[in-house]
Amino acid sequence: MSRADIPGSNFSIADRSVDDRFAELTVAACFIGIAWYNALELIVLCFTTFKRYGGCYFWCLLIASFSIIPFGLGYILLFFNIYTNLFPVAMELVAWVGMVTGQSLVLWSRLHLVCHNPTVLRATLAMIIVDAIILHIPGIVLELGSHSNKSSLFTHGFNIFERIQLIGFSIQEIILSIIYSWEAVRLLNLRPRGRFRGTLVQLLIVNIAMIIMDAAVIGVEYSGLFEIHVALKAMVYSVKLKLEYAILGKLVGITEGSGSNSAPTDLSNFVDLSFHNAGTPQPDSDRSTENPEYRMRPTSKGSSTDPLRGDISAAQSPSSRIPDS
Repeated sequence: MSRADIPGSNFSIADRSVDDRFAELTVAACFIGIAWYNALELIVLCFTTFKRYGGCYFWCLLIASFSIIPFGLGYILLFFNIYTNLFPVAMELVAWVGMVTGQSLVLWSRLHLVCHNPTVLRATLAMIIVDAIILHIPGIVLELGSHSNKSSLFTHGFNIFERIQLIGFSIQEIILSIIYSWEAVRLLNLRPRGRFRGTLVQLLIVNIAMIIMDAAVIGVEYSGLFEIHVALKAMVYSVKLKLEYAILGKLVGITEGSGSNSAPTDLSNFVDLSFHNAGTPQPDSDRSTENPEYRMRPTSKGSSTDPLRGDISAAQSPSSRIPDS
């Protein structure tokens, strides 16, 4: 059920009877609870995994993770008729910007590890900025208007634009995932044949899973189950951010482990990067991570300013030092 289904209501979500929608509200509350748990875990991981708190990737990951909490809280206040003025609406709108655009910037920052083409990087960043302007601003105006005293002028437009906005952001993330997958395949083709084949398959599966989750959110949106839809969005974005740690570990293993016989770093269990290759001897040609401020050497022209490389290198702990000969 959408907001347009409640004629003459200024606060359409909150004014509906909780008893009539007990099952939907229960499911929505469960999804938001899962999203909050994931968000708290992600915030802790941001401060425990990265040893240097800085860089585009770190801040985007932290902001996107934190934004999940006020996003869910705003809708909880509206769903259960706890606080029915514009404050929870404004809170979830600001959090929605940080959550969805933050997720896209996380994808863009991660792209620097496998793509060193400045044109592609600038074009994708421009796409994120333009989409944020043309999709967020009208959506904010329409949603605030649908909760105002003039709601009849905005509600129909908001119901239409909300679907356009959701599809637009989903397409944006799909484009970023496709570019990443393409560049990852090219990178792995430069490595010893067959060595990273399993890694490639896992990375592609993660990206496909993200696309499927976006499709599920869109499907629930068009089903008219508004409460479940917004709660599912929060949970899906929290899961996608947790998958970022698995992808980060794989990328560290690929970009830094070309000369090592050890397995690629795997953060799928969300462990500290310092556990990677602990006590494993490495050839003399390998780069040492003894300096916590060490940055990976750029592999191609234009990569020296990659905002993600310093973050990942700084995440390595002294536990992965080269053993004394």
